[in-house]
Amino acid sequence: MFEKEQRVAEQAQLILNKNLNAEEWKTAYAHLALDYADLLADMKFLTKISDRLHNKLSLINEQVIKHSKELEDAKKLISIQNKKLKTKVNERTSDVRNAYSQLLATHSELDQFVYRASHDLKGPIVRLLGLCQVANIEVKDIIAREYLERIGQTSSEMNNILENLLYINILKNEIAEPSTFSIVLEIEQVYKNLNFLSNYSKTNFNIESEVGQFNFYTDIDIFKTIIKNLLEFAIKHIDIKENKQSYIQMQIFQKLKDVEIIISYDGIEIPTSNYHLIFNLFHKIANLSESTGTELYTTQLAAYKLHGSVILLESTSEKTTFSLHLPFFDKKMAVK
Repeated sequence: MFEKEQRVAEQAQLILNKNLNAEEWKTAYAHLALDYADLLADMKFLTKISDRLHNKLSLINEQVIKHSKELEDAKKLISIQNKKLKTKVNERTSDVRNAYSQLLATHSELDQFVYRASHDLKGPIVRLLGLCQVANIEVKDIIAREYLERIGQTSSEMNNILENLLYINILKNEIAEPSTFSIVLEIEQVYKNLNFLSNYSKTNFNIESEVGQFNFYTDIDIFKTIIKNLLEFAIKHIDIKENKQSYIQMQIFQKLKDVEIIISYDGIEIPTSNYHLIFNLFHKIANLSESTGTELYTTQLAAYKLHGSVILLESTSEKTTFSLHLPFFDKKMAVK
């Protein structure tokens, strides 16, 4: 566009500088007039384009202003909502803290209640067991002796439940104190100490360790509690319908700094629908007088205390298998 203007201006200047006759003036003027007309047409077109662009820019500017206002209103609304939300969050946080404090207090009161109740109930039950023993010596009537025996069994079961509840209460608040010990020797000793169970003589116990006798680092008392409860559960739940010797097998595997113990035995089948219930407190898979329903609950609680886990892998009419996984204890991991 600017080149055309410059060319027309140069032609006009050239005509002015030449000495032309009338006919040449007329021809030059006619050409110049056409160039100016063409230039004017371009100017009109550009003016229309400019007007349209101006209108478009005006509309865009109005929209920008409108959106800016909407954005500003949105910012104000968000600011108000943030203040309300912050207030509500603070209120909820305060409620949660208060609820947590109340929960801790209630939990502490419940622990105290369980401990005191279990402790206070043990006295009468122990006296009742003593009376049953004396009565069994003095009473000669067969029917009376049967009732005394049942009373004694029930009292003994209640006494075992109370002892387990007391230990569970202690275990929840116990801090693990790790030490180094021979894992195989401790397991063998735990099994020997379960000879008071009625099914003990009907079981063959075997330990297989891929690394032989090796030392393990964790809380020895809590570890023995886990093994005791798993073995006790297995002995109590062996299938005594068939007149045969049952087995309990332990396989020990060391993986880096972790230990996995597989416990297998032939016992009462656990229904699949009960897999997620067996670790609940007082859940029984069979109506056995010796079973308190606390063995697996205590096992899981103790395993968590040592940063480990215990799961039921399978249970069929031929074999039931549990897996216990425990890491070498790390003092940096606080357990409360």
